[in-house]
Amino acid sequence: MNTDIEPTPACTSACDLEAVIGTDQLESRSVRQTDAVAENRALSQLGRQLSRSPRNFFQNLAEATIGLVRVGSAGISLLTEDKSRFIWPAVAGSLAHLLGKGTPADFGPCGTVLDRNAPQLFIRPERHFTYLELILPRIEEGLLVPFSLRGAAVGTIWAIRHSREHSFDREDLRLLQSLSELAASAYALLALAGELPPTD
Repeated sequence: MNTDIEPTPACTSACDLEAVIGTDQLESRSVRQTDAVAENRALSQLGRQLSRSPRNFFQNLAEATIGLVRVGSAGISLLTEDKSRFIWPAVAGSLAHLLGKGTPADFGPCGTVLDRNAPQLFIRPERHFTYLELILPRIEEGLLVPFSLRGAAVGTIWAIRHSREHSFDREDLRLLQSLSELAASAYALLALAGELPPTD
């Protein structure tokens, strides 16, 4: 599948990868208070949706992430069968128009997350992944968390902030990690049923 955000041979990195990764900053940022009521409500609803309709679950999860993590955009990335790229089968919020698009596995935020097999915070990632300059509204910060099937990372759940008014913190990371467990469960159910979204 072709995408609108595929790098071209003319794209070159404007700065080093480490310059756009701010994961360590999460430790020093002030943390917003946990909203246990909202979290329990959202997780309970997602659990019911997963048992009733796993085929639509990824989109439901992306939409729930918008409200729970309080971000402008959220989505799911799945690694293609040939492991060459990521496809976005679920996108909600300001970037919903990019549903079905994706990024290369060897040069993109999702690929970096799977390579490191750990959550990553990206700050203005287009400074390194220059093709992301084509994405509007602009990505100020992106927090990505991997999820796995039988020990092998197969995708990420991601949340995007489009303004500098708020920054990600450890509470956001905790929530995304919790949501990533649901993403892994959905992936396992869909894989077992042979109903994973197309990733070719």
